[in-house]
Amino acid sequence: SHIQSYREGKEAGPNLRQMIQRHRQVKSPWEIELLKKAAEISALAHVEAMRAVRPGMYEYEIDAIYRFVFRREGCADIGYEPIVGSGPNATILHYNTNRRKMEEDDLLLVDAAGEYMGYSADVTRTFPVNGKFSPEQRAIYEIVLRAADEGIAMCRAGVTTAQIGNRISQILADGLIELGIIQSRNQIGRYYMHGFGHGIGLDVHDPMPGTLVPGVVLTVEPGIYIKEGSPCDPKWWNIGIRIEDDILVTDGEPVNLSAGAPRTVADIEKLMQETGIGNQPFRPWR
Repeated sequence: SHIQSYREGKEAGPNLRQMIQRHRQVKSPWEIELLKKAAEISALAHVEAMRAVRPGMYEYEIDAIYRFVFRREGCADIGYEPIVGSGPNATILHYNTNRRKMEEDDLLLVDAAGEYMGYSADVTRTFPVNGKFSPEQRAIYEIVLRAADEGIAMCRAGVTTAQIGNRISQILADGLIELGIIQSRNQIGRYYMHGFGHGIGLDVHDPMPGTLVPGVVLTVEPGIYIKEGSPCDPKWWNIGIRIEDDILVTDGEPVNLSAGAPRTVADIEKLMQETGIGNQPFRPWR
């Protein structure tokens, strides 16, 4: 009967979904090439944003730079709505209003990536609006970078996602303890409230196995977000930092597909001395 067929199909549904999810966990060589291209274009957009940002600009101006670079370089669409959060907005995980005027001492956290032929990258960089990290911003940034670097190094076949996540949390917690922002590892949840990463592919959050194998492409994205009013010295307030890269698991060393966007303090500050497309004034035609 129709009812019996419906019931049988409904029961088979979850198995079919599970089968599709398993196939999406490991990318084919062609899929890897598309993700590599999406990550490279996304990294280029982050480079142009670092060149362009200046105090007095609005978040939406930087948003526009990303969208322009994505389309110019061949992405048919954005992978997701860009997060362009400055100052206090950098501490909001899914902020995407992108309307605030950026100020001299702000950090700017941008989570933005393009979609290339149906495959989405996912890249985040954080940089100082005035081109120079303050001592407090730099201290937190170095902790997040240390966690990101070690997390990326662990993206090898046979390593579990739980192992990577636990290690990243430990590094972040130990760094904040050293700075006196928290007193014990179990307090890290105050300032780091999301997982270390996820699979990417046809969706910006794609399935991935619990134990990594060659062909998996995933993000590594530690972050620290200290909102105003947090139980720590006010000098740390409104510091929100995330560093997110797209990593290919291989038979050997992991490959950072988004390494084209600067990650270290020195490289970011050096790049921000340059000017980019967002710095050019509009001129009347006569």
